[in-house]
Amino acid sequence: MAINLSLAPFQGITTRIYRNAYAKHFPGLDRVFAPFISGIHPEKVNPSKFADVLPASGNTIETIPQFVSIDSQEVLAIADFLADHGYGHVNWNMGCPFSRLANKMRGCGILPFPEKVRELLDEIMSKITIGLSIKTRLGYHHPDELSSILEILNDYPLKELIIHPRIGKQRYLGNVDVDTFRKYLAMSNIPVTYNGDIFHTTRYRELSNSNPGVSSWMAGRGALINPFLAAQIKGINLGDQEKRDRIGAFCNDLAEGKGSRINNEKKILGQLKAVWYYMSGVFSGGKQYFDAMKVCENSQSYLNFVHEMMQLPFASDHEIEHHWKNELKHI
Repeated sequence: MAINLSLAPFQGITTRIYRNAYAKHFPGLDRVFAPFISGIHPEKVNPSKFADVLPASGNTIETIPQFVSIDSQEVLAIADFLADHGYGHVNWNMGCPFSRLANKMRGCGILPFPEKVRELLDEIMSKITIGLSIKTRLGYHHPDELSSILEILNDYPLKELIIHPRIGKQRYLGNVDVDTFRKYLAMSNIPVTYNGDIFHTTRYRELSNSNPGVSSWMAGRGALINPFLAAQIKGINLGDQEKRDRIGAFCNDLAEGKGSRINNEKKILGQLKAVWYYMSGVFSGGKQYFDAMKVCENSQSYLNFVHEMMQLPFASDHEIEHHWKNELKHI
């Protein structure tokens, strides 16, 4: 069975510069999802809201824009604008667990309201001009909330359903509920993608073996920490020196790309450090170097830390998992 691997969207991290550089230097990914678009006024669409995904020809890998909304007219305006600019697929975020969205019935905050979902889809699906997929969770308060939602989703010609098997109130803590995911997998008439806790190849194999019907997978923080995760899952073997070379080239492309758009060294450094917040975990002992790097105030100091970190041995699966779980504590 062919494996389809996607990179999950992260606000402030997986910008177009990041996505293109990642796809260029780290093999194995099939597609990427862009961070969500919001705040669109249907009467007068502001193109600057779409700057991260325009032009479509500037993507070096299949890219799916995402939105968060509970306004059907806003959704249609987003879809029409993207269609006019060459996109054929947009993703609806019904999974974001953060309270600033959920308290407004956006993200996973809509999951306790199945009739609102039906009302929106009735208004949207008769008019939308591109394919629509949905990224969701098991529920906001309870893991059975997706049951009523899925009965509704099955009535519409959606491209894909991406399920993260936690509830919104968990955010990213606790274990994923694979048994409940499997129940919804069996219920769905829509192609399902699994998302959640793929932090190394051992974990991927465990999930794949327990869900043999799933061929589409989305990696999040595990792929930010270890940019070779997709390659490893697909059996693409890279030597240590090649990995170091690819990370170095990736960092150079990031710095150059950001420097071409931002005329502020401190801001550029802040964005590069945000990438290393995760990626330092691919090296054994990398977190200690990152803890020192995060307070550096100039490019030369930053480059020195990167050079020293990249001499470290690569982390084991156990170390990567530890870094991944430690990072979740701070979300």
